[in-house]
Amino acid sequence: MKDVMTATRQTRQINKAAARVETAAPNGNADGEAAPRDLVNPMDRFVGYKIRRIKHAIISELNGILSEFDLRIMDFAVLSIVETNPGIFQNEITHIVGAEPPALVLSLDRLEKANYLFRQFSPTDRRLRTLHLTTDGRKLIKKVTAKVERQERGITNAVRGDLAQFVAGLDDLMLFYGIR
Repeated sequence: MKDVMTATRQTRQINKAAARVETAAPNGNADGEAAPRDLVNPMDRFVGYKIRRIKHAIISELNGILSEFDLRIMDFAVLSIVETNPGIFQNEITHIVGAEPPALVLSLDRLEKANYLFRQFSPTDRRLRTLHLTTDGRKLIKKVTAKVERQERGITNAVRGDLAQFVAGLDDLMLFYGIR
């Protein structure tokens, strides 16, 4: 039995080595990595494609920052909005961030369980709940915002030319697509 297992292991190793040789790129190495070449990506002529790639890079970086605090992007958005608008109604946040109510409720539940915010019935309409940061929530949002602002400075420093004009262009695109 031991011989069969050894033979199986050796066969797998041989198959992996053969696959590496088969996938080796011309002028590349055994790991299949091609030697650097000057290739043209025809997709780079499309603004939407570039925006998508930039968005992916920025969101990946932002997720890394937020993961240090065990937060998600929606959590950060909610904490920021509640900090700026104490007593905001839950349904108002869905309009601001463009989120579906179930996604917001998951975030609110997570943040409330972590003691970063609390919900309170509205004094004028018991059907509505207002949102408020706890002391822990206020401390957390300050720390997180400082790190996110550092990321933002990196992004804006990478923009050549007039930053205000660039941001105005982004605002125009948001308006065009009906993004608040």
